[in-house]
Amino acid sequence: MFISSAEITYQGLVRQQGAYLTLRPGLPLSQWVNCFWQLRVPDGEFIYRVVPDNCVDWIFDLSAKEQSFMVRPFVSPVEFPISGPASYFGIRFHALACQGLTGVPVGEWAGKDNSIDAKPLIEPLISGQVQEVISLTDQFSQRCELLLAALPQLLHVPRVDPRLAGFVLSTCKGLNTGADLTRLDSTDFGISARQLRRLSQLHLGLSPKNFLKVVRFQAALHLLNVKEHRSVWAGHYYDQSHFIREFKTLAGTTPVNFLNMSVLYNK
Repeated sequence: MFISSAEITYQGLVRQQGAYLTLRPGLPLSQWVNCFWQLRVPDGEFIYRVVPDNCVDWIFDLSAKEQSFMVRPFVSPVEFPISGPASYFGIRFHALACQGLTGVPVGEWAGKDNSIDAKPLIEPLISGQVQEVISLTDQFSQRCELLLAALPQLLHVPRVDPRLAGFVLSTCKGLNTGADLTRLDSTDFGISARQLRRLSQLHLGLSPKNFLKVVRFQAALHLLNVKEHRSVWAGHYYDQSHFIREFKTLAGTTPVNFLNMSVLYNK
């Protein structure tokens, strides 16, 4: 079983009504997939800002058959220029789970950019079957239903080092219990700091420190949207200034601005 968060990762608001849809699958696929999502961009020149979430997205351009790409984990906001009208469908995989699709650790993916052509990473048979399912309907909910049936037959269980799995599991438990994530010690998982860093870079695509930063950041994003939790820095940050500084690094703007902005905006 893969370690997953209890909620869909938060990517900010798309103010255009109905332009961004998400669906969280139920078991057993929720062990692999954080969510399905769909983005429809109106006519014009736009920027779509994506923030870190420790996941891997498999993204399909719905206007270009057989064209898809993977977005690996990152630690600063990424802006995608889009000429509308355009439509995209995405499958967002949990940390560690994407190897059940590609068979290749994230740290070994070739290319300097965060987005990578999916063809060299995914077997043609699997890629073709998923593409075919997605092309059967234009309705988001129906696409999701079809993939809920198809994907479990296409994914295989990858070998995950139990020490790395222990690190990820402890991170998730720390969020739920309010434990200080900065105090996680590699020896708790029977591994040296150097070994943990190597495994994390290879299979998560990030260092343990950056992985924890993003986990903390995503937890803060969820709490920011709950009125009674406006002091979100108190849970996993030293103080408010530390929280704002780290938030700006990961989101590209302050918490207040991020709450009020649309992540899909005109150039």
